Amino acid sequence: MRNFDLRVVLVRSLYERNVGSVSRAMANMGVSKLILIDPKCEFTIESNKAAASGQAALQNRVTYPSWDEFYKTEPRGLQIATTARDGRGRLVEDLPVTLNRLKESHPALQKESDEPFIIHLLFGPEDWGLSGEDIQYANHCCTIPTYGDNSSLNLAQAVLLALYTFRNIFGGERTRLDGQQKPREQQKKPLIFPDETLKQWLLEMNMDLSKRRINVFTVLRRMLLQNAPSEKEFRMLEIVLQQSLRRMREGKENAQASKALSATDTADNSTTNKNGDL
Repeated sequence: MRNFDLRVVLVRSLYERNVGSVSRAMANMGVSKLILIDPKCEFTIESNKAAASGQAALQNRVTYPSWDEFYKTEPRGLQIATTARDGRGRLVEDLPVTLNRLKESHPALQKESDEPFIIHLLFGPEDWGLSGEDIQYANHCCTIPTYGDNSSLNLAQAVLLALYTFRNIFGGERTRLDGQQKPREQQKKPLIFPDETLKQWLLEMNMDLSKRRINVFTVLRRMLLQNAPSEKEFRMLEIVLQQSLRRMREGKENAQASKALSATDTADNSTTNKNGDL
């Protein structure tokens, strides 16, 4: 599929902190081109604080005073407007539905080209969203799915969810944490049941394990594995069995030592009695 150039367009934004938070959300999702149309706020240290470690989009933002200037300068590409309202003139569908259809069938995305295909994601002002005039030239009008009674999203939340949805469908290079450099199946050690320790523990208790198919070992093993224990639970079982084995062996050694000491005392007493008789 053809590469794309994704751009976030904020229309008449009211609060600088929201724009800063949008810049941070864009950095999370690997998008860097931020366009402002007729912003209603000034940008001070507050927007920088909100952007935190995602300053790039905010610092490199492009601002247009009107839609006319936007269309004069920006390449047409594809425009997707976001809204939490439907009604007359707004044929609204879920954003994932639109993106999946575009991925599968849009001619410009299917053809091979060295030039990335430009996609603008449009977001309206915080008080009332995009107007009919704002979306009149948009190719698609979409809503970001919500599940509660309140369908209105904070501006930065809307941008983050929209970009996450876009990445889920169109892909991109995932951020990898240090612990994620290898596939998870290669990181995890295989779960090993402590067979030998359990056998030693049962033998130490004088259990008969001579029967091959069904004995106390096979029954206990099957009972424990039926609960699908985790690696941590396997380790805990191993520790308990080893500790129990040590205690039993120490008890046997102490009993043997006591028996030997008792035998020595008996022999000494016998010798003393014999000497006394003499």
